[in-house]
Amino acid sequence: MSMGTFDAEEYERREKKISSVDADSDDRRTNFEGHVEYTGDDSIEELLARLKELKAE
Repeated sequence: MSMGTFDAEEYERREKKISSVDADSDDRRTNFEGHVEYTGDDSIEELLARLKELKAE
């Protein structure tokens, strides 16, 4: 078998591999509890504007 070519068995093996989904992954969200304190000189409006910029990126 040359590079880049494969037979029907290899095709089926690859198809089976990419069509399966691993549902046991650790993709659950973590719940955080607590508070955030900001001690800067920026106003709330400036902080909200910066947050909008970050979300747009």
